[in-house]
Amino acid sequence: MKPVMHKMTLSGLCLTILLSTGSMVQAAGPFFPRQTVYNFGGGYSPTAFYGYRGIYGGGYYGGYPGYYGGYYNDGSSLIRAQGQAQVDQSKAMINYQEANSKYIDNQKKLAETYVARQKALRESIHEKAEIDKELAQQKQAAIEAQKEKNLKLQESGLSPYYNAASSQDSETLNASQLNPATGEISWPESLMGPEYAESRQKLQELYSLKNSTGITSSLSQEINDEAVKMKSILRGQIKTMLPNDYLAARGFIEGLINMGKTSRTG
Repeated sequence: MKPVMHKMTLSGLCLTILLSTGSMVQAAGPFFPRQTVYNFGGGYSPTAFYGYRGIYGGGYYGGYPGYYGGYYNDGSSLIRAQGQAQVDQSKAMINYQEANSKYIDNQKKLAETYVARQKALRESIHEKAEIDKELAQQKQAAIEAQKEKNLKLQESGLSPYYNAASSQDSETLNASQLNPATGEISWPESLMGPEYAESRQKLQELYSLKNSTGITSSLSQEINDEAVKMKSILRGQIKTMLPNDYLAARGFIEGLINMGKTSRTG
């Protein structure tokens, strides 16, 4: 009896092992069927994680957009982006080179213009200096000639400052010296010194008044008195002036006196 029971127990154990093995064989195939879930040793077979499309859209490696079959596995987009970046960088470098070349050209033109202007300025200064030098030589030559003439006059007993062709009663002024319409006086350079400023202003006021109201005896006397005052200042400079300048200045003052007399209508 015991051997029989022992055999039955052994047979049952073998059957149990076979059934378990069959389950394991069946459970070994979860990697291929996509929707079959097996109880594998108290848990779920890997089909639940790798083969079921309903959870991860076709499997962790089969259809998830991002690694092998989705958005990131397409290398052409990255290549295109890199290529566009290189094109943009090349264009930027070309634009920079063109801008830099234009800047250099502009700076060169500015430098050339500056050099040309400086050269023209130097030439102008040199030319003016030459003209001034020539004028100074001409003036000095005139002074020397006048000195020689004055010396000859002195040797003959005549004064170099005496002008026999003119007298106080015959001197007059033309329209460029005394404007008959406005009474404005155009003074010669020899009477433009600061020592004549007061007399110039006074005589100008008197002639402006004469032009607006007409000449009167009192106005004529004021003109004469101020002109005589100016002639007195001129006489004090006789030794420092060229004879021609002195005679011209004296004649101008005498002309003012004659143009302000009541017997004249101008």
